[in-house]
Amino acid sequence: MKDYADYREQIAQIKIEVDAVIFDLDGTLIDSSRDIAWAVNKTLRDIGFGELSYDVIKSYIGWGVKMLLEQAIPKERHNMLDQTREIFLEHYGKHLLIDTHLYSGVKDILEYFKHKKLAIVTNKPIGLTEKILDGLSISKYFQKVIGGDNVQNKKPHPQAVEVILKDLSVKPENAVFVGDSKIDIEAGKNAGIAACGAVYGFRGREELVNAGADFLIENIEELKKILI
Repeated sequence: MKDYADYREQIAQIKIEVDAVIFDLDGTLIDSSRDIAWAVNKTLRDIGFGELSYDVIKSYIGWGVKMLLEQAIPKERHNMLDQTREIFLEHYGKHLLIDTHLYSGVKDILEYFKHKKLAIVTNKPIGLTEKILDGLSISKYFQKVIGGDNVQNKKPHPQAVEVILKDLSVKPENAVFVGDSKIDIEAGKNAGIAACGAVYGFRGREELVNAGADFLIENIEELKKILI
């Protein structure tokens, strides 16, 4: 693992000229962990199982609903994953914005970079994603939003990132992916673009360093120092 201090030292030196900034959603732009945890535990109770701790559920977020539930429910109930997914989506769809909020500095950073091409790649279903973006009044900033059900291959596969680059007419060397997890870093690097790890998100710095993030930020406003 690279020394974390090296990353912090590099931030003062890194300047990346970009035409497009692609963001992950959960754990990068928004903290949705408590609403997701509530919906997971409501689902677990509905199918006859006990609740999980908030921290455990938080560690499962990022791979999409199917993977979230595969980790959350006992293996003996994996034969009813489709049914469980419907139960979860019903609960979560009614609880999207109860305790979900933008991370500090997000609105400011979107305004700061509004002259660039901004996009989102998330493994969250597109319908839920759009409701959250509308509810938090940030939809207007994004030229393209891709959810987990918009593409055949979710992150860490680069498909969604590649679609955005193509649709927005951006070269890989002129884009950056900002995310809080290993799958975000891998999606960016697999697509040939710079990958920034958001340490403040759900996963923490060790996972991001081990994934090979090109640089790390402690808060989203540090992007102002790095991206030009």
